Amino acid sequence: MRLRREFHGLIVSANPGVPARDYFSLFNIEPGMSLDEKALERTYHTLLSQFHPDRYAGKSAVEQRVAAQFCADVNSGYRTLRNEVTRAEYLLKSVGVDLHAAEREGVDAGFLMTQITLRERLEDTPATDKESRRALTEEITEHYHCSRDRCARSIAASDWSEAARAWQEMCFLWKLLDAAQPAEH
Repeated sequence: MRLRREFHGLIVSANPGVPARDYFSLFNIEPGMSLDEKALERTYHTLLSQFHPDRYAGKSAVEQRVAAQFCADVNSGYRTLRNEVTRAEYLLKSVGVDLHAAEREGVDAGFLMTQITLRERLEDTPATDKESRRALTEEITEHYHCSRDRCARSIAASDWSEAARAWQEMCFLWKLLDAAQPAEH
């Protein structure tokens, strides 16, 4: 049984048991690293309101399960696409890049040294030294943006090996940025 619903003139269908969806198509977005985050959020809320399982409470058990699965896909897609690191990972996996193999190959020595140096500086900078932490966070952010932009260019050029290396750098730097944030109490 298929659940069909019209959305902006498109018929959105869901089949029970279907594996992961094309999140870009689900949100009617062109695949790529750059996207309109406000449009993504608007579409997310629209899809959730149209396909929320509560709207199918009086329907058959199959339709209820399909609606629940569709909402799960919408939530998963939104979480994946709204974050640049997970979006890059999704894009690379969607074209068949073996990220586990890429991780085994690792990053270049220059980036590895940069990452080690930044991590050591972060560990040596007390959380109470807000100015030094802010400056270091800005420096890490600049490195992250360079890796992100290189990943985006590489994806656009179908240079999957370089895109995978840039994605790995993004992952390292994202974790470092997270570690640099002050702990919330």
